[in-house]
Amino acid sequence: MRDLIQAYPEIAAVLVLVVGVLLGKLAQVLVRRALSLSDRLVSRYGTRHRHLVSPVFQQGFSLLVFAAVLVMAAVVAVRLLDIAELTAWLDAVLAYVPRFLVGLFIIGVGNVVGALLRNLTAGVMTGGDGNALLPRLVHVGIIAVAVITGLQQMGIDISFVTQLALIVLAALLGALSLAFALGARQHVANLMAQSELSRYATGDRLRIDGDEGVIVEIYRTGLTLTTDEGIVSIPASRLANGRVVQVSQKPAGE
Repeated sequence: MRDLIQAYPEIAAVLVLVVGVLLGKLAQVLVRRALSLSDRLVSRYGTRHRHLVSPVFQQGFSLLVFAAVLVMAAVVAVRLLDIAELTAWLDAVLAYVPRFLVGLFIIGVGNVVGALLRNLTAGVMTGGDGNALLPRLVHVGIIAVAVITGLQQMGIDISFVTQLALIVLAALLGALSLAFALGARQHVANLMAQSELSRYATGDRLRIDGDEGVIVEIYRTGLTLTTDEGIVSIPASRLANGRVVQVSQKPAGE
């Protein structure tokens, strides 16, 4: 066999390329089927989505696997031609391809695991809505970790990307914290003023700033007045900060 290869290196190189194309196509089909099977298995946990693993991702990932196998075949074919100028470069490529495939595998598994966790989170916390904020954050977080790990496995320097991602994450968390603080400010003020509510009872007539009416309901963070204009809800913070006049009290016998 070695003698035949040495005697006809061009034919051997062509055969290697043909075998590489066939093996690449086989690997592409197997990867597509594996991802499709994973998609169906994950879907059993309940979802509103037809596809958890994106069809675009399935097609692109399997195409990358085909390309990687074809590159390996091309490297072997060129080495059979014994082109000295390319030997060192081809050795480096051949050594790198397995790392590239492992990185792709990590990214693919991360996509499937992220879809599974998104589905489980949606089923437990949001009634099966995978488009809700928390399930999508879980999915994106798992994919981000998988992509970073996969790129590191490929030997790609992503320190800048990692630092940028941390900065963006810190900014998002800061924005969410600020939004929560601003949104909760009024609620906290109402809770702090709860003691003001204990001074009144349903049936009392109050004048609070420009609103005057009879108390028809007292709840945890405020009260409700019936006025000439209709029903008015008064937060407890207005009782503490505004001008309150108790026009009349509910008669003791009522």
